[in-house]
Amino acid sequence: MGVIKRYCINWGSGGLYASVENDNIRIEGGYSIEVRTRAIIFENAVDYFIIDGEKKKYIYIEHGELMPRQDAKGCSDELELGRYLLRRVDLGFEEYLSIITPGESLVDYIVVTRKLTCIILSRKRQVFTDLSNNTLAIYLV
Repeated sequence: MGVIKRYCINWGSGGLYASVENDNIRIEGGYSIEVRTRAIIFENAVDYFIIDGEKKKYIYIEHGELMPRQDAKGCSDELELGRYLLRRVDLGFEEYLSIITPGESLVDYIVVTRKLTCIILSRKRQVFTDLSNNTLAIYLV
């Protein structure tokens, strides 16, 4: 097994680390999110709720605060990691990170803020969840 290269994206006064391995993306900064083709794993999740919209399904995850890593240097506002695109937006009063997933992914995209993450997917998808020991596993069918 080789060394996984980490990249960073601007966040707060530092940055967040991002890495890709076998088409799975991982974001780290006080909590971590791992996006796989049919599953998403959150560490440091507090709670979640699911809303069925007219055409989309929204999964909201409350989590510990996403803190910038002070050792992250040379970060940018946009990263293209394999088939994923990460884009940070600073609104002045709040910042968020968009994770655009590959076309064959069951997730349309993900929006991450300091304490809340929203996963947007087709309303037709079935969602199965398991929250234990502050780790939330979301399985998509």
